[in-house]
Amino acid sequence: MLTGSFETDCRILDNLLEPDASLRKRDLLIGGRARCRVLFSDGMASQQLIADSVVKPLLSWRGPLPERGVPDLLRESVLEAPEVKTSESPREWTASLRCGDALLLIEGERSCLIVGARSFAFRAVSEPEDEKVARGPREGFVEPLMVNLSLLRRRLQSRRLRTELVTVGGTACALCWIEGTADESVLAELRARLERADPDAVLDANHVLELIADAPFGLFRRVGSTARPDAAAAKLLEGRVAVVVDGSPQVLTAPFVFLEHFQSPEDYYTPWHSALTARMLRLAGFFIAVTLVPVYVAVINYHPGMLSTRMICALALAQEATPFSAVTEAALLLLAFDLLREAGMRTPAAIGQTLSIVGALILGQSAVEAQVASPPMVVLVALSGVTGLIVTELRDQIVLLRFPLLVLAELGGLWGCVMGLMLIGARLASIRSFGVDYLSSMPFVRQGSHEDSLLRVSMRFMKRRRFLAGGPR
Repeated sequence: MLTGSFETDCRILDNLLEPDASLRKRDLLIGGRARCRVLFSDGMASQQLIADSVVKPLLSWRGPLPERGVPDLLRESVLEAPEVKTSESPREWTASLRCGDALLLIEGERSCLIVGARSFAFRAVSEPEDEKVARGPREGFVEPLMVNLSLLRRRLQSRRLRTELVTVGGTACALCWIEGTADESVLAELRARLERADPDAVLDANHVLELIADAPFGLFRRVGSTARPDAAAAKLLEGRVAVVVDGSPQVLTAPFVFLEHFQSPEDYYTPWHSALTARMLRLAGFFIAVTLVPVYVAVINYHPGMLSTRMICALALAQEATPFSAVTEAALLLLAFDLLREAGMRTPAAIGQTLSIVGALILGQSAVEAQVASPPMVVLVALSGVTGLIVTELRDQIVLLRFPLLVLAELGGLWGCVMGLMLIGARLASIRSFGVDYLSSMPFVRQGSHEDSLLRVSMRFMKRRRFLAGGPR
């Protein structure tokens, strides 16, 4: 594309790269006679590195220049930057400039030198806000791709760790896996889906997640994500494939199974019996959040004989004072709770928690005093809402599953609840993530397995040391 004429080549590059307000240029003379131009993006490239490794060596060079091969001479003997390469691709020039590299145009040459000079501001490595633990490492992924890869490599100092760079929508992504542990079919399928994806831009890992998921409109997610290097490293040790997206602190992992919703990295930094108790509480919290209010509505409407006479009289008296039916009352209170929770999440942290707690107390008390809601229903809705926050990754699914179960409980009583749960179970059993059953690694699916599944067991009884970053190499 370049002609060898300095003025013509400068105009070609200007037309190719401009308009770009951040583009900076510097014209120099090599050896006092050969003209060249340095181009870089302000804010993305290190001006100090360009000055020390490019400008000063070029200005101080006094040796002879060959008729041909000046770029090779500069790359091998003059430039002091650690990364320098020759390129004749205009697409590579523009991509390198956008990433923070410097471009060196030399008079009489049809190729350019790309000098590694990336240096841009990013936040420091810190603990992820959504995945805090009382024990264990406090590191979290940040936005730059190479920093995240270095965090993974430091965790997994294995010769079998493989990294492959791909581009999705102009954004650099990295596929990471452990050779001999990851399933080659999963790796091939994931690579093919990334290559087929052609978005205009990728601004976050969730964009890639929706592009590679088995069912983008499904209620349950098929691709995992984490902001913790230790959790990502542990998933790699289990045989999963990780996708690191430049500009996002979330790392995607595939395949993903339903059990992972109830696992936490902290389970593996505490004694096994404590982790077992915590995991059972998460599982119980999920079922309580989904079924508690629908079961109450079903019992009140269809099966009052299951309760004692005294309890039935108390519940009937409380319900009699409200103008709404049990299902309408439950739906309104659940909706109010979810609105308060969403408002607390969207407001600043200093007042968000106060708003959620005070708002819930004031509204609940006011609703009871105004006889708009019965006290038992307020207590049950509050308990259902709080337990729904235990498993944060299933928070949205819990909200969406409660209302259909509530309708089935109103129409068919406990039989309606049972039918709804059976439909949910059948749906979970039909889901596959990159060819892996969604309910795999469950005790009732893999009988006789001593691997860590639904129950957290001692490390010495695990065949594969799940979530153990210092596992076998």
